[in-house]
Amino acid sequence: MRPFLSFGRFGFSLSLGLFVACATLPSMNVTYKTMPKSNILEGREIYFRFIDKRSDKDIIGQGAKRIYKHFSGNINFIVSKGKKDESLVGVYEAESLFKNALAIYLENMGLRLLPEPKPGIPELAIKLHDFVLDLSGRRWVARIVYEAEFIQDGSVLIREFRGEGEKYRVSRLTQADQVMSETFTDIINQLDVKRMFDKK
Repeated sequence: MRPFLSFGRFGFSLSLGLFVACATLPSMNVTYKTMPKSNILEGREIYFRFIDKRSDKDIIGQGAKRIYKHFSGNINFIVSKGKKDESLVGVYEAESLFKNALAIYLENMGLRLLPEPKPGIPELAIKLHDFVLDLSGRRWVARIVYEAEFIQDGSVLIREFRGEGEKYRVSRLTQADQVMSETFTDIINQLDVKRMFDKK
């Protein structure tokens, strides 16, 4: 029985070592602070699609890679409806992060999202061009750029949205999460869909 017990201890030690190694991998927390729920577009429908146009899918810039070593690319997506109402929605890559946040934003405006295009119903295409967190000296820098293409009754309205934020690095990743969350929230909530509907 001794060999079996010895193997069991080795297996336990190996598993524990792997767990500790995985636990130390850096992660990114992005908190989206929702707009107050509105019925301003209640009863209207829209077909929404997201297109990732980034030439470089790496969300960690060269300066930040020495901190975010072995980063998996997954993001902890947290939704905040107030100081005491925050919840982890899931762990996503960049594309799913934007899809989920934008869907929340659009539905909060009262819109019903359609699963596929429909004649006579407006279409909103969001094209992501940049989504990066970097470290410049002692400053965390978040940068997000996307294009919104709104199509209604044959007319096309295009708007570009750019967001950039900075925070001085104090602790390891706290300010990185903060600056990315603030920039992400601002750039999502800048999308004025009501105005797009009015410019038909």
